[in-house]
Amino acid sequence: MKMKSKKGIWNNRILWCAILFALAVLTSFIKVLVLPQGGCITYFSLLLLWLISFVAGPRYGLVFSVIFGFVRLGITYLTGEYVNPGLGAIILEYPLAHGVFCLGAFLKEPVRQDVLTIDENEEIAVESWKLKMGYLIGVLGMLVCYVISAMCFYPPDREGFWANLFYSIGYDGSYLLVEAGFSFLILCIPKVREAIYYIKYVANHTDDDDTLECF
Repeated sequence: MKMKSKKGIWNNRILWCAILFALAVLTSFIKVLVLPQGGCITYFSLLLLWLISFVAGPRYGLVFSVIFGFVRLGITYLTGEYVNPGLGAIILEYPLAHGVFCLGAFLKEPVRQDVLTIDENEEIAVESWKLKMGYLIGVLGMLVCYVISAMCFYPPDREGFWANLFYSIGYDGSYLLVEAGFSFLILCIPKVREAIYYIKYVANHTDDDDTLECF
């Protein structure tokens, strides 16, 4: 019978989730730009939020993302941004809008992958498709939640349904896609991808388990 190896302190999904969560909270306080009607650009807080799901899988990602949504609600209030007091708006803009970042973790890894050598006896697969696409799915899901909230719980900024819809998409998309664009460029750097995959490897690895599956 094969004995299961004991994990070290770093071989722990919850620990890495907590580290990424703390960094996401910290960067949420540091805002590059705040729009007058709400919404802001941060230093990659949404990317850090997505990495929780990427590293630890959708179950962990969902729990931490929803918790982060409520924390982001508190940060928004404490930093002086407008918070719609309606229950529907709060649910859509915070726990749900941030919870959708776990969806990208359900994507399958592509068959063809590059390889990162850990040591002479071990290699891990490294690719960028799931890493990038999962993040973009989260950003687009957040945009959908924000637009629905704007249409349902805020006074219209433009006359007519379609004019107001396109205005809401343009307004919320302006700051979300700017942050997403810079984050996407960061993910295009090979050393950054390798570092992320190494963290994923460490968080899910045991001496007797060479799989990188994290669900």
